[in-house]
Amino acid sequence: MTGRQECDVIVIGAGSAAFEAAVAARQAGAVRVVMLEKAPEAEYGGNARYSGTGFRFVHGGAADIRAFVPDVPDDVFATMQINPYTAEDFERDLQRMTLGRMNGELARTLVAESARAVRWMLDSGIKWEPLKEHALVDGKRYFERGIAIHVAGGGIGQLRQWRALAQRLGVEIRFESPVCGILGDMRAVEGVRVAAREGSYELRARAVIACSGGFQANPEMRARYLSGATDFIKVRGTRHDTGEVTRYLLELGARPAGHWQSGHMSPIDANAPDFETPQHEDGRGNTQSRYDYPMGISVNALGQRFFDEGEAQHSYTYAKTGRAVLAQPGARAFQIYDQKGLARQRYPHHVASYEEAASIEELARKTGLEPAVLCDTVKRFNAACPSEPAFDPRRLDGRATRGLEPPKSNWANPIDTPPYRAYPVTGGITFTFGGVQIDSRAQVMNVADQPIRGLYASGDIVGLFFHNYPSFTGQTRNAVFSRLAGEHAVRAN
Repeated sequence: MTGRQECDVIVIGAGSAAFEAAVAARQAGAVRVVMLEKAPEAEYGGNARYSGTGFRFVHGGAADIRAFVPDVPDDVFATMQINPYTAEDFERDLQRMTLGRMNGELARTLVAESARAVRWMLDSGIKWEPLKEHALVDGKRYFERGIAIHVAGGGIGQLRQWRALAQRLGVEIRFESPVCGILGDMRAVEGVRVAAREGSYELRARAVIACSGGFQANPEMRARYLSGATDFIKVRGTRHDTGEVTRYLLELGARPAGHWQSGHMSPIDANAPDFETPQHEDGRGNTQSRYDYPMGISVNALGQRFFDEGEAQHSYTYAKTGRAVLAQPGARAFQIYDQKGLARQRYPHHVASYEEAASIEELARKTGLEPAVLCDTVKRFNAACPSEPAFDPRRLDGRATRGLEPPKSNWANPIDTPPYRAYPVTGGITFTFGGVQIDSRAQVMNVADQPIRGLYASGDIVGLFFHNYPSFTGQTRNAVFSRLAGEHAVRAN
C-alpha cells in the first residue's frame, strides 16, 4: 500500500475504545471505517488484553443489572446484593478520588452517559457476566458499590466480541500499521500517514478518532512526565502503548490535559514480568495483581508500615497504592497476612510469589527483612487493633487502630494466627493519566480552546483523571466517549 487512500472514518488503535468507536461510526452511517493497529494481529487489543474489563455505571440496583445477566439462574441472582448507584454517587466518587481536579463537563458527561453506553453495548450484542470478586457472607454475595458485572470472558472476551461485531459491520482492520504522522494542523485534520510493512502511505478521511492508548510502555516518556522511580515499574498491560500518537497530537496543537505526573499504578507481584502480565484463562484480569492488602499490613524493605491499608475498599485505593510502593526503598514492599487475612481475600485466584513461616521472626529471615524490626512492627500493630466494632468485610467497618501512625482505618485485625505469609510487591502501571483534552462530544481541543475539526479521541489517550480514580471507570470512559466520538465524527461531516 503506497500513495494516497481515502475512507470515511479512521480509528487509530484496536483496543476496546477503538472497537467501540469504529462500531459506533458504522452504526451512525459511516460507509468505510478503517482501524489502524500498530501491533501484529496476535497482539492486538491494547490493555484490554490484560484486563478483566469491569464497568462502573449509574443503575437502579439489582433489577437493572438483571437485564445484563439473563443466563444467571434465579436462585443465584437472588443471592447477589446489588444496591443502586446513583448519578450523585458516581460524580461524588469521581470528584473525591480525583481531588476535585477532573474536568467538570467531562465528569458530568461520563456520569450522564454511563448507563446509556453500557446499554448500547448490550443492545449491540455484547454479553455480560457477574464479577467473581465479592464478599460472601451467610450465603449472600456483596459487591462493592457501583460495580457488579463485566463483559463475559474479561478483556480477551470483550475484544473477541467487538472484533466479531466490527467485522460483521464491514469495519476494516489493518494490523502492523503504525501511524507515523497526522495530516492537518491545530484547526483541522484530514487524515494520517501510515508506516505499513509494504511501504508508507497517506490515508485521508473526514474524521480521525485517536484511541491509541497512553505512554506507560515508553521508559523515556515515563521519565519525562511521571514522578517517582518509574524505571522500576512493571507495565501490566501492552508493550505497544508507547505514546507516539500522543506526541503527534501535541505537536499538532492539541491541548494537554489530565495528570501528567501520574497514572493507574497498583501493587503487583515483584516477580511479575516487566511487560504484559498474563491474564487468567477465564478472563478475570491480571494474574499477578495484589489487591488484598486491606486484609493484612504492608511493610517496606525496612520492615515498617508506610500507608493506611484500610483507608477504603481496595477499588478506591488500588490505583494509587502502587505509587506508594514505588516511593519506598528499592521500590519494593511486602504484604503480610496471617491465616485470618488469607481466608478473607477476594482475589485468591491471583498467582503470586510468597514466603510462608510459622513465626514472624522466621518470616522476616525468609524475606530478607530485619527480624527485630518486623517483629516490633507487627507487635505494635497488634497492640493498636481494637476488639470492636466487629470485623465486616462488606463495608467500611470502622475497626481502626488506636494511637498508631500510619493508622489502619478499617479492618484492623491482629496478625496473630500462623502460619504467616509475605508477598513481595512493587508498582505496576496500567495506563497514564496525561493526554489530550476533549469536549463533551469527544472532539479534541486545541491550545486555543477550540475544537480541532475532524479530530476525536477516546480511551487512555484522553487526559481525564487526576491522582486516582474509582475502579472500573476506565472501561466506562471508553464506552461513553468512543460512542460519542463515532456518532459525532459522522454527523459533523
